Amino acid sequence: MLGVLQYAAASKITIKAHYPKNLPGGLALRGDSCGLNWNQGSKMTLVSTDSGHYVWQMEIDCASSVSSLEVKVLVGDSTWMLGSNHHIRLDGTEKPVLDMYPWFYTNQGSLTTISKVFSPELKNYRDVIVYLPPSYQENTLKRHRNVLIMHDGQNLFDPRTSAFGTAWMCQDTLNEMIVTGQADEVLVVGPYNTNDRTNEYTYIYDPSEQTGGKGDLYLNWLESTLIPLTQEKFRVDVMRESLGILGSSLGGLISCYAGWTRTQVYGKVGCMSSSFWWDDNNFQKDVIVNRSMNATVAVPVVYMDSGTAGGDGSCAVYTSQVYDYYLQHGFTADETAFKYVDQGGEHNEASWGKRFHLPIAALYPATTV
Repeated sequence: MLGVLQYAAASKITIKAHYPKNLPGGLALRGDSCGLNWNQGSKMTLVSTDSGHYVWQMEIDCASSVSSLEVKVLVGDSTWMLGSNHHIRLDGTEKPVLDMYPWFYTNQGSLTTISKVFSPELKNYRDVIVYLPPSYQENTLKRHRNVLIMHDGQNLFDPRTSAFGTAWMCQDTLNEMIVTGQADEVLVVGPYNTNDRTNEYTYIYDPSEQTGGKGDLYLNWLESTLIPLTQEKFRVDVMRESLGILGSSLGGLISCYAGWTRTQVYGKVGCMSSSFWWDDNNFQKDVIVNRSMNATVAVPVVYMDSGTAGGDGSCAVYTSQVYDYYLQHGFTADETAFKYVDQGGEHNEASWGKRFHLPIAALYPATTV
């Protein structure tokens, strides 16, 4: 929920920790500077005991020579909050107040399904599976800003629903990365594909395939129905900077297409083993050449990859072409554009799941907490 905060140097920093119930022993604060250390905590003061909303607070002084601060809170100065440190940059101009929403006892996220979501644009229904990060059920005061839409929802979490009997098992990757502080928390929204998948994941008709072209209708549905539904049902504040879209194969193609043509909507984009071959490489030859990105917002952070085995051989070549074009047109390597080649990686769920940690680290790094 918290981004990298920019605060005035040589000032008092007020740190508040919010939790839905009282904690025996209270909370202590540890950190790497400003009078704090990692070996022994400083006791925070319980300042609010409203039913269902307890707040502990501490004010600390940071000298002008300190440019950043990392902190964590502990129950009774013994039980560490889970997840990554909170990072504070001390080079802003406003009086700083850091609101933290820690969690201590939950190591796994949870899955829930929204059944039969209708698309007026496509005139069909589909289920949507949602991954709620570990803190969601424990600290019910926290509102989440990181939301990642992932296509082919039935293939993401459960082999029993996966089209080919193998799932990405995204929850295993997310749980470990989030709890151990390798990534920020993210809520994943996975709309299932339909029997019209090829049409919905392609933005233009391909004469050689004799299909395609409903991609913009599908993306319209995400914006008009799925994103508002997510905000209605879950504690999320969707904002462009932290809203992501990610997929593989044709799902990678439609994700990169959305990231380029709807830059004002998506600030994070993941394109894995993307089918850039579609319609004689139309994405490379037409979309990114003849359609300008929205110049009123910053370029999104884009991760793209491919394997080298089986059907992914050509993907590696095309992905490199797209990546190089991005670097020549406003993107910066390893900052706003990331590329990975999975030597021996195949065009399947097992390979995508195995390297799923890479886009999560690139798109939702722990340093933004």
